[in-house]
Amino acid sequence: MEQIKKFWLGQTPMWFNVWILGILFFKVIFYGITFGLSALNFKIDTIMMIVQFISYPLQLVWAVGTWRSAAVYKGSKFWSILAEIYVVITIGALLFTLYLQFTS
Repeated sequence: MEQIKKFWLGQTPMWFNVWILGILFFKVIFYGITFGLSALNFKIDTIMMIVQFISYPLQLVWAVGTWRSAAVYKGSKFWSILAEIYVVITIGALLFTLYLQFTS
């Protein structure tokens, strides 16, 4: 629980937040759930709903922690700006996906 609090407050290393959580972890979650449920013969619509139900809240928490971590990053400003751009793109894609779902 203490690690989650540190993450939320931006006190974890930015490289870990971006590379391990932001890229690797979410890919494992997405492909793990997708392939696992496909093997159990779930319909693709159901699989995508489950993936969204699990990953969207996690991505929002990730975005806050990563943004805060980038804000206090002591290294090159270039990397913190790049991390913030990645957060904006990720959340933008999430919101765009939600928009498309609700308008179609």
